[in-house]
Amino acid sequence: MKKIGLVLGGGAVRGLAHIGVLKSLEKNEIPIHCIIGTSMGGAIGGLYAAGITASEIESTFIYTPKYRFIDLALWQRGLLAGNGITQIVGGLLERHSRADLKIEQFPISFKAISVDLMEGKQVMLETGDLVTAVRATTAFPGVFSPLMVNDQMLVDGGVLNNLPVNVMQKEPVDFIIAVDVAREHEKKPPRNMIEIVYRSYSLMTAERKHNNLHLADLVIRPDVGQFAAFDFTKTMECIAAGETATDQIIDELKRQIAD
Repeated sequence: MKKIGLVLGGGAVRGLAHIGVLKSLEKNEIPIHCIIGTSMGGAIGGLYAAGITASEIESTFIYTPKYRFIDLALWQRGLLAGNGITQIVGGLLERHSRADLKIEQFPISFKAISVDLMEGKQVMLETGDLVTAVRATTAFPGVFSPLMVNDQMLVDGGVLNNLPVNVMQKEPVDFIIAVDVAREHEKKPPRNMIEIVYRSYSLMTAERKHNNLHLADLVIRPDVGQFAAFDFTKTMECIAAGETATDQIIDELKRQIAD
């Protein structure tokens, strides 16, 4: 069987569909050898790479009160402090006795993508603790405050690379699966400031995302486009969409990786 690399893109709440994708791969006994994720894809992918099952991740996100996903504190460099997801990730790692496990020790190779605003360059987070990596890769600019590390100001990796298939190409894998949860452009007007920022960001990153999609051997597209980016009341629907989309292509996947 071919060694599989899984690329999980950013998409805010729509990125929770990655949990459903992993549930389907898990129940069909499809082993993953490497995961690279951006934003929510980095958070979900990092937990799975650390050895936490998709079902355990699902339960945590479903039963976590929705207000805990964001920290409603005004910061100088962002509307929200942005600690919600990292606290959830940290708590889950602690409950499964993996809080002290470093990324380089994970059973599945893992990288989270971030961007350093000081240098204007992509940063790959592949060592150290997962909570710090998640804090950086989910720091959506203008909404969540950046993470300051030494001389770096780290923000969401989607600023430069929202679906980093090109990064996965450099890994020792034989087959690349990309999961695209980004919504295509819509004409319905944004409802608030956060949606305006997110819509603008999505437009700026769309071309590179489409170019990267062509580099994948298989693309999974969960039907989550109808859900607003920060509507965490749609957690279960997004997870279900990811599982359904993967179930639909699972026979084709098995055929291709067995060649």
